[in-house]
Amino acid sequence: MTAEQYTREAERLAVQAHHYTYGDGADPVTGAALAAEGQVYATLALVAVQSLPAPAVHLETEPTVAYVYRAAWHTTPLGTYANQAAARKHCEADAKNNQADPAGVSFDWLGDDSAPDDPYELLLTIDGSEEATDYTVTRVEVATEYDPEADQ
Repeated sequence: MTAEQYTREAERLAVQAHHYTYGDGADPVTGAALAAEGQVYATLALVAVQSLPAPAVHLETEPTVAYVYRAAWHTTPLGTYANQAAARKHCEADAKNNQADPAGVSFDWLGDDSAPDDPYELLLTIDGSEEATDYTVTRVEVATEYDPEADQ
């Protein structure tokens, strides 16, 4: 059986258990037995889900070149991510957490799409006033193969 099938059976048994225990079935012993059987199916569903292979991480790539995105505040690295959106999200969350009143804060990113290796800087807008922050996201090239000519 699949995790989905185990889950459906566990849900079906839970409904029956409720009927026998609290509903018109009026047989709490049967209700308890059905509940126990439902718990077994729920456990099997969890085991089936947890035994699935982890999804592969896919980097944004070009032929033989891969990139990661480094989130930073000033010179302090916050994290390195496989995509730009995750790096930006980390910077925005950190910036928001460091605001005294984060309710009226909005963000924008300043960068040049024609120069993707240049850092993008997080801009902060509070009450209509825009200000620069020291939060940046920088695309970093990651070698996917060793190039012996690069060492010469």
